[in-house]
Amino acid sequence: MNGVHLTGLEGDNPLGFLAALGVQVVFAAETEQPCLWWSDGITPHAVVDDDFHAERIADQASRVFDRWVGSPAMNPRRPDGSDMPNGDELKLQPDDIREYLRQARTDAPASSLTTALVAEGSVDRNGRAKPSDLYFAAGQMKFLAMARQVLTETSGEHVSLALNGPWTYDSKLPSFMWDVSDDRVYALRATDPAPEKKLTNPGAEALALLGLSLHPVFADGGQTLTQGCSGSWKYGYYSWPIWKKPTRLWTVRSLLAHATYDPNEMDRQRWYSSWGVFKVLRSAIRRSSQGGYGTFSPPEVIWQEP
Repeated sequence: MNGVHLTGLEGDNPLGFLAALGVQVVFAAETEQPCLWWSDGITPHAVVDDDFHAERIADQASRVFDRWVGSPAMNPRRPDGSDMPNGDELKLQPDDIREYLRQARTDAPASSLTTALVAEGSVDRNGRAKPSDLYFAAGQMKFLAMARQVLTETSGEHVSLALNGPWTYDSKLPSFMWDVSDDRVYALRATDPAPEKKLTNPGAEALALLGLSLHPVFADGGQTLTQGCSGSWKYGYYSWPIWKKPTRLWTVRSLLAHATYDPNEMDRQRWYSSWGVFKVLRSAIRRSSQGGYGTFSPPEVIWQEP
């Protein structure tokens, strides 16, 4: 099948998968929008329509990044204009959660990001917002401050490199910890990796942040449920589908909602082929005992087309 092969965005890495979703989000407000699908090789990579070459994607991404940086989703403020306490960490008080979500409704470019980060009625034991299961920050890491820096300092060249690969890991910009290479387990190393400065691929990180916006969260008895995630906060999983049919953004949203859980549930296997899904992957979410920093373990195939 023809198309532009984005060989840098590999579907068996959560960061690559989220970044591919971000490519579609980049064009969400445009009249012309790309379909997305995946190559069927051993390592599937993203493919988009012929008209959406890497240079076009990078140019559009730079414009969208600028709009997102100044949006209410990235800058939680109270009605009087003051910053919300602990806003960059998303540790919002209940009234601030409500206000944060209300303001974002008026801001189309990034409104879906807020509903992928916090949900009204979902708070921790301290009465603060309990964010998405895909929120891997902890300690001194301030998620939204990191996000603003990544979007501000990511260039079109960074995006092109992420799309085409190979990834070079030569930037000191922050990481959202969605790359499977972030899973640097101390038990498998001769030395503690914690003091090492992690180098990143900012183009992939920036696109993946946009891809996160396709994973809304929901309150359930004071807890947060994240689309695509299962298990508990400390021992969870992220599952995602890989499909072979060219698919537009709204259909991708549906696939993310329906093709990311246990394939034996509700006899889903018989539906997958008709949807164009040929593989479902799952990565465990690991959180450190000190601080709760999150990482993804290498993925496993939980369903594959016969």
